[in-house]
Amino acid sequence: MNILKSFSLENKVVLITGGRQLYGKSSSIALAQAKATLYIATHSIEKALPFIEELNKMGGKAYAVQFDQEDPVSIKKMIDHVIGQQGRIDVFINASRVKPKSFGWDQLMSDLEYSIRCNGAAFLYMNRLVGQQMIKQKSGSMILFGSMMGLVGVESHNYDGADEMKKGAYSHDYAIIKSGVNGWTRHAASYYGRFGIRVNTICPGGLKTPDMNPSFVNNYSLHTQLGRLADNEDIKGVVVFLASDTSKYITGAILPVDGGYVSI
Repeated sequence: MNILKSFSLENKVVLITGGRQLYGKSSSIALAQAKATLYIATHSIEKALPFIEELNKMGGKAYAVQFDQEDPVSIKKMIDHVIGQQGRIDVFINASRVKPKSFGWDQLMSDLEYSIRCNGAAFLYMNRLVGQQMIKQKSGSMILFGSMMGLVGVESHNYDGADEMKKGAYSHDYAIIKSGVNGWTRHAASYYGRFGIRVNTICPGGLKTPDMNPSFVNNYSLHTQLGRLADNEDIKGVVVFLASDTSKYITGAILPVDGGYVSI
C-alpha cells in the first residue's frame, strides 16, 4: 500500500453531522480536500449551500442533507437518504451538538434532560443506525467527537479574568455526555470489530476564536505542552487519518488533540 495514496478518501462516502460548526467545519474542509464524497447533515440546507459550494471547489463532491437532531424520524430519514443515493456509508463522523438554553452548575433539570436526550440518546441512535448499514457492508469507520472535558475536570484558574466564561465550563450535561462518548467508543469497538467496523473518538482541546477573552487564552495556553490553543488546521490531519485506510488497524482509541493539555 502506497502510504500517501492510503490517505486519499477518493471514492469513499462520508457522512458528517455538525459539519459547519467549529471543529466540524475544519473537518469538512479536510474531507473535501482529501476528495471524499461528502454529505453534511444540517438543520438548514439553505444556510449550508454557500459552504457546500466552497467545498466543491476543493476537489470533493459535497452535498447537504437535512435533519433535526431532536427528531428520531428525521435522523433515520437523513441516513436513509445517503444510503439511497450512494448505497453505502464508508465513514461516519458524529460532531453535532445541540446547546441547551441554560448552563452552569445550576443548570435547569429540564435543560439537562433535553441535552442528554439530544446529545446523548440521539447521538447514539445515529451511530446505531449507521452501524446497521456498516454491518451489511462488513466495513466502515465511525469517528466521534468527544472533548478533553470528558478526560479531565475543569481547571478553574483558566477562567481567572474571564468570569463570563466560567459558568458555562461547569455545565453538567457537557461533562456527562463527553465522558459517556469515551465509554461508548470502547463499548462499540468491541461489538463492531467482528464486522470490520472501527470506532474511534477525537477529544479536542480548546479552539481559539477571534473574540475569545485574552486572559483565558493566556491561562489556558500555559496549561498546554505546546503553549497555545488549537487553530482551525489542527484537527484536519487527525480526521483524514482516522477516516482513511491508513488507520485500518486502529479502533477503540480515545485520541486527545489538545496540545498536550491532558498529559500534564
